[in-house]
Amino acid sequence: MDLNLIEKFILLSLDSKKGKFVIDAMSLNYGIAGAILLELSEDKKISIINKRLTISDYKLTGDKVIDASVKLINNSKKKRKTKYWIYKIGNKSSGLKKIILDDLKYKKLVKITSKKYFFNLITIYRYPIINNTYTEELKKEVKDIVFANKKPDVKGLLLLSLMNSCKLTRVLFMNKKEHSVAKKRIKELTKDVEISNEVSQTLKEIQTAVIVATSTAVIGSTSN
Repeated sequence: MDLNLIEKFILLSLDSKKGKFVIDAMSLNYGIAGAILLELSEDKKISIINKRLTISDYKLTGDKVIDASVKLINNSKKKRKTKYWIYKIGNKSSGLKKIILDDLKYKKLVKITSKKYFFNLITIYRYPIINNTYTEELKKEVKDIVFANKKPDVKGLLLLSLMNSCKLTRVLFMNKKEHSVAKKRIKELTKDVEISNEVSQTLKEIQTAVIVATSTAVIGSTSN
C-alpha cells in the first residue's frame, strides 16, 4: 500500500489498540504541519529561497490536504519563513487531521469510533488501527534503517527526521539505550545521506522549525 509521509506519520503516532495519539497535541499538530511541508518538498511543489518558503508548482493534485496547503501558502501576500508556515498549518491541523483519518478509514487502515461524555456535551474520538500488518511493517522498516544499517530512500529519511523532531522516536524506541542509539543514528543519516542540496536545505529548515515549535509549546505548557 502506497501511503504518503503525512499518513505514515499519523499511523505511527497512534496507539494501535486504544486508538489514542501517543504524543502530545502540540507535537502532533506541528508534526502534521512538518509532514505536509516535507511531502510538498518531496513532490517539488515548494522550495526555500533566501530562507523564505515559496510555491514552485501550483498544479493541484486531488489530495485535499496537499491542495489546501498549496492554496494557503500561495494566497499569502508575502513570502514567509518556514517557521511561520509550521505554526500556521499546525494551528489548522485539527481539520486536516480529520481529512487524513477519513482517508485512512477509507483505505481500511483505521476505524473511527466516538463516545459521548458529560451529558453528551463532549465527544471523544478514537482511531484504533485495524490493519496492524502495515503499521508493523512500517515500524520494522524504520528499525531496520536505525539498527540494521538499511540504506533509506529519501522518503524513509524524511519520516525518520519527522519522528525525531516530534519526539516520536521515544515511543518507537522505548528502551533508553535503544533511544539514544536511534537519535544518534538519525542525526548521522540526516547529515550524511546522499540527497540533493535543495532537499537537504529544505529538510533542515523544516526539521528545525518543527523542533522549535514543539519545544516552545512544551515550555509554554510547563510554565503555565
